[in-house]
Amino acid sequence: MQISLHSWIPSDTPTRTTLKSIATTHAPGLSSTLTSALAKISTVSDSGDLYDISQQIRGAQASLTIISAENLLATATEEAVKSRATQAIFAATSNLKELADEQNLFDTTLNRPANIIYLAVFFFQFLYFSVMVWKSRFHWFNITFICGYGLEFAGFLGRVLSFMDDTEETYYLLQFVTLTIAPAFIMAGIYFLFGQCVVIYGRKFSFLKPMWYSYIFIGCDVLSLIIQSIGGAMASTASSSNQDPTTGKNIMIFGIVFQVAAMQVFLIFWFWFLKRCFFKAVHDGDLPQDYTTHSMTRSTPINYMKMLFTIRSAREYSTAYREPLYNPKYSHIRQRGSFKLLPVGVTVAVIVVYIRCVYRVVELIQGFDGYLMSHEIYLMLLDALMIALCGFIFFPLHPVWAIGSGNVIKRRMITQNQDEKAENREEWTETTSSI
Repeated sequence: MQISLHSWIPSDTPTRTTLKSIATTHAPGLSSTLTSALAKISTVSDSGDLYDISQQIRGAQASLTIISAENLLATATEEAVKSRATQAIFAATSNLKELADEQNLFDTTLNRPANIIYLAVFFFQFLYFSVMVWKSRFHWFNITFICGYGLEFAGFLGRVLSFMDDTEETYYLLQFVTLTIAPAFIMAGIYFLFGQCVVIYGRKFSFLKPMWYSYIFIGCDVLSLIIQSIGGAMASTASSSNQDPTTGKNIMIFGIVFQVAAMQVFLIFWFWFLKRCFFKAVHDGDLPQDYTTHSMTRSTPINYMKMLFTIRSAREYSTAYREPLYNPKYSHIRQRGSFKLLPVGVTVAVIVVYIRCVYRVVELIQGFDGYLMSHEIYLMLLDALMIALCGFIFFPLHPVWAIGSGNVIKRRMITQNQDEKAENREEWTETTSSI
């Protein structure tokens, strides 16, 4: 009995493979599939259809080769015949494995422990911020973080479900879309905190009005999401029909580049605000006479880091020389231990989300078959880890702990400048509606 070895051979031959038996009962169906595909291929001109038919032919031929070789092994007595049959099974099995890899939407074998760990982490964070809805009245922050980490959980749920079938487009799109848009919701919560800080420290330190940061940058994120959604839909449609997805991919790249650019502008506003809070030159009769000669009044990188991380010398300087300059109505908030760490917390959170967005830009530029997309370790470190760190930062620095459950700043009072007009702290803290 002669074994017909077909023209497809593995492009990367492994040193070993697991030989899986294919039941002979599948032979008639495989033969029918092969005959039908061979008949169609001469009449089809569409490149996508040609690719699909060639995949059917390849799979059917490799499977029939394994069945034929296994039947031969069952009866063969000569070592040369057994060797040739085993070699045929090895090559056909490698072909089937390579065919499966080509159909894998992720272009890599998903790491089960890592994906399950992140699924659990994001569920825990989603649960924490959901509980905060009941615990606190910072509803805008809570809702944005619930949406953000709910989407992260959904994304990794899609990846875990893909363990069963990495060719299922529904699972792939679930993880791709949700993980792409989740950071926009998280940043919306951080924009809210920026506005709160402007009110608590004083408007004179800010370039914009408190609510403008939310209006401008949430608007930028919404526009970015719309652009990314349009590009993603176009790329997905093109890929599904085996067409060139370049146009859709380029639109997605533009959308996420726009998001990164907006974050860069936000970082400039944020660091400029902190610099003015820490070092803005003022003349106030209530300040000690040696204010202008104090070493901490100089805006140096070292002093900036000292103030950001609130080391002892910075705390002493802030209490004596900066506190009299801040909005006196909210001194009770600024004295809270958690609030003192809020500036560094927001800074680190924005930086890690920024790192994640830059990674996504490079990933999309390389394309769906690029190096980053096909090496999961980078998604785990530069995407999932960054977003997880951001979430954990706001466990102890959630506004309910940093600002206080009874100090919710009302949007109406901000827009009407009542945070500066109120005559005393009691008048302000009586109003505790959410922004």
